[in-house]
Amino acid sequence: MRTKAPRTATRPAVSSSAATAARIATAGLAVAAAAIALVGCSQNPGGGGSAGSAGQSGGQAAGQPCARTVQNDFVLPGEKPSSAKANFKVAMVRQSGVGDYFEQWGHGAASQIKSSGGQLDVYDARGDNAKQVAQFNDAITSKPDVIIVDHGLADSVNPKIDEAIGKGIPVVVYDVNIANCKALYISQDDQSIATKILDYLKQDSPSGGKIAYVNVSGIAPLDSRDAVYQQFLKSNPPFTQSAHFGKYSESVASDTATEGAAALKAAPATTLSFAAYDELAKGTLIALRQDNMADKVKVYGVDISTADIQLMTEAGSPWRATAATDPANVGAIVARAAVGAASGVAMPQKLTIPAALITQDMLRQRNVANMDDLRAALPDLNTPNILGATWIPKIKPGA
Repeated sequence: MRTKAPRTATRPAVSSSAATAARIATAGLAVAAAAIALVGCSQNPGGGGSAGSAGQSGGQAAGQPCARTVQNDFVLPGEKPSSAKANFKVAMVRQSGVGDYFEQWGHGAASQIKSSGGQLDVYDARGDNAKQVAQFNDAITSKPDVIIVDHGLADSVNPKIDEAIGKGIPVVVYDVNIANCKALYISQDDQSIATKILDYLKQDSPSGGKIAYVNVSGIAPLDSRDAVYQQFLKSNPPFTQSAHFGKYSESVASDTATEGAAALKAAPATTLSFAAYDELAKGTLIALRQDNMADKVKVYGVDISTADIQLMTEAGSPWRATAATDPANVGAIVARAAVGAASGVAMPQKLTIPAALITQDMLRQRNVANMDDLRAALPDLNTPNILGATWIPKIKPGA
């Protein structure tokens, strides 16, 4: 696997008086320059997205996606296609971000491609949309057998996806709101994810509460989660929004903490927080500790990683639950889709990956300390049957 011009993340700045907060920010620094989370699901809307002021709702995702048919029952052919190449080339054009979610996602994808006999070239724009367009050009010029697009701004990548497909290169896309129905779109089931975590929030605080909403707009999965959240507020009047913040940048947790500390100070009656992906949740934790509100506000997030598990299970943590898939497993699924596409299989328009509810209580009761422990505790996080085939080697995600 070769990596194209990765950029090193900057270290989040946190208060020296908050040792745990420093650990939260530092946990977000595990950046995979070579092979691989806001959200999950972290792409940069135009060089740095912001939530805006309290009470603001998320906007619509960029692009004009086609009306896709979800085919979660799709199976690859039982026999290896005669058109399959022994040494196929995969180009991965991605927008990774801060946090070990991306490292795990990329590792799962790279492991599956390598085990299947493929060569992977990674083009990681690291939050720079113009660079992603340029790297997409390079990927197309390299004439791969398939292109994986892992996150990105729809307005930036849609024209390049069209160009690649026009040149006969199949495209598999993860978590970008794309317009071309000839590309396979794979995502977490974001509506289900938001529903699971908000249902648990309601179960945890049945009398209602004041919610600090942490999200940014213009990112496909986060916009889907926003739609569920807005409906949740309408359907549950005892729950109201007290603040809205969130920043997508090279240092999501640190920048979100800066916004959050001010927003939460202005909303001292806040009792709950819903953060739409884990780096936003980390920023929320930092802000709560800076404002001495960690013992007053329960936090609910999306996505999971070893760093997240450690933050959820430490003493006094307000992070009550998250809804998530295993990022390594998701990366492997996307890779299997790419293997199928590179082998000439007519792929479906859309697949969604189910998520699990992961609570703080469960993690503590089962002594879960890292992702390996979590995979053992929740084996259903591994879904080898999704796009599995006898001619594609099975891997153990995260190994």
